[in-house]
Amino acid sequence: MTTCTERSRIDAHFEGEISPDAERAMRMHLPTCAACQARYERWLVLSRLDPAIPSAKARLARGLGLEDRRSVVHRFGVTAATILAAAAVLLLWLHPGAQSPGFAARGGVARAASSRVFVYDVHPGKPPVLAPDSVTRGDELAFAYENGAAKSHLMIFGVDEHHHVYWFFPAWVSESDNPIAIPIEHDDQRHELPEAVRHDFDGSHLEIRSLFLDAPVNVSQVEAMLREHPVGPLPIPGAVEMPASFVVVP
Repeated sequence: MTTCTERSRIDAHFEGEISPDAERAMRMHLPTCAACQARYERWLVLSRLDPAIPSAKARLARGLGLEDRRSVVHRFGVTAATILAAAAVLLLWLHPGAQSPGFAARGGVARAASSRVFVYDVHPGKPPVLAPDSVTRGDELAFAYENGAAKSHLMIFGVDEHHHVYWFFPAWVSESDNPIAIPIEHDDQRHELPEAVRHDFDGSHLEIRSLFLDAPVNVSQVEAMLREHPVGPLPIPGAVEMPASFVVVP
């Protein structure tokens, strides 16, 4: 059996030793490789049981290049292969906890059904923190998601009271491009998106909207729907949509 060369990046992610470039490569590779997805899931099981494994927040900080690897303390007494073999057995009887229904209308967590998006405020030189009810104009924001609804793609964008749209995922940096929703994992584990995004918000209120989709949609289609439907969910069949509202402060 051939071993995927990307598995070492998964180990490095959970050990808190991954570089931002390697983190980004791992995230792009995961949706394409069932073996690596299974290894990632075994690590997630173990991360719930062993406090020596860096937390999801710490892994997010490391993947964004905000945490010095020397600050990560390792207490693993056996090899990663042995640990993951044990975690594979645990997967036979462990299952993720049930998610709360409804969604958070304000603050850093938006949820609907069993899917959630977490919004993190990123300050230079500090680990990300879950965003409160307000964000500072020009702050970098980072995101994580749980995909309990088992959708295939995700889009995250902000809309202010002036109906200006700010794209987080996918990134939209050129008018000549028309990027589509990003592929995501089909489970309810927490997955960190490896890039922090900065926008100069124009308004005083920001609604960050997340779309879990059954098929990719492009940004032009979403913006056209926003013009036709400025209030309420977008008319995308099968979509799970959720908002999280923030006050923007200077």
